[in-house]
Amino acid sequence: MSNINPQPDQEILNQIRTRLMQTGDWDRISRLLSARLQESGWEDELKDLSKETARTQEQPNLQSLIRDIRPKAQQMLDPQIRAAVLQEIQAALEREVEKA
Repeated sequence: MSNINPQPDQEILNQIRTRLMQTGDWDRISRLLSARLQESGWEDELKDLSKETARTQEQPNLQSLIRDIRPKAQQMLDPQIRAAVLQEIQAALEREVEKA
């Protein structure tokens, strides 16, 4: 039986995030993601979904809104955008490994 953990190690993720921030790649990748999401109309769709979902909640609050829309928001994400951002992250990490 495989011992693969489906959940990423939080400590490793924090170290990666910190290094990406130190190198400036975090901001660059964030800007890329934001631009692609805006160009694709995903942000507007998400705003509309958020408003509709909040209207259906008896007592809307941010935590329940996020919990309700997160799966739909992830499904709405264009796979090409996801792949492009993951490719940028991988390239940044490979550059760091080569430096080490």
